[in-house]
Amino acid sequence: MGSHIGAFPKSPQEVIQNIGEIAMLPQVVMKVLDMTSNTRATTQELEDVIGQDQGLTSKVLSLANSSYYGLPRRVSSLREAVMFLGFRTVRNIAMTASCYNMFIGKSDSQSLLKRRIWKHSVDTSLLTRLVCAYAPDVVPDEAFAAGLLHDIGKTVLEQYYPQAMMQVVQTAERLGIRHHEAEEQILGFNHADVGLALAIHWNLPSVLGEAIGYHHYVPAASAAPKLVAVVAIASDISNALEAAVAEEHWHRVINEDAMKVLNVTPEQIETLIEGCRVEVERSAGLHNMAA
Repeated sequence: MGSHIGAFPKSPQEVIQNIGEIAMLPQVVMKVLDMTSNTRATTQELEDVIGQDQGLTSKVLSLANSSYYGLPRRVSSLREAVMFLGFRTVRNIAMTASCYNMFIGKSDSQSLLKRRIWKHSVDTSLLTRLVCAYAPDVVPDEAFAAGLLHDIGKTVLEQYYPQAMMQVVQTAERLGIRHHEAEEQILGFNHADVGLALAIHWNLPSVLGEAIGYHHYVPAASAAPKLVAVVAIASDISNALEAAVAEEHWHRVINEDAMKVLNVTPEQIETLIEGCRVEVERSAGLHNMAA
């Protein structure tokens, strides 16, 4: 997991090709996805499969107990999580947590950069619930999963192309541009492109693939533009709160295309950001899940 591959990949497809076997979904995830299409699968079977992976079990329980789901009390077992949340929700949590588990493991617990990416991903997934209030057509479960996975491409690039990503960070700081823009200057593509290639490689649902691949370029979405817009706004708000952006500059950091898709006004964004600030503070404990 610690090996680096080359310096500068030429395409998202090359990234996926280079990490090879590492990019294969683990058996537990494959079984969980298989159950998705089997209407006769039982909650007991789902519990048995997830229970094979101790790390995954702890992540499922941590997310199930987050304020996002607002359960009546804390749950301490997979059985309770399935009972309160339902088959589909637990399946989505397991799938997304498993995907991240591939690239953020115990050996990375001291990596501030990876923990920062994980924190942003968790915050984004939690904030989608609030943004979904402006998108009643979006399934909250899908938004939660998409929020967790939207930056999976960045995690892969940081893990396997640290030299390139170091240059990306330096370029972004020097030019005062966002990281995905610096990635495009240095690599010719960005982390969202890598995430989309990975989603295709994993055969994830197309709506998740779009949220991962187009959260910086909402107009490119065709299958699920509102879901992509929800993730884009949640991600931008998470970044704004992390960077302590002043209120007078909020309008500059929220994706305008996403606001148009959801028909959200600047005034509503201000209200949304305040609610999101409270949510992030309440959920601070979840950021230690990757440790």
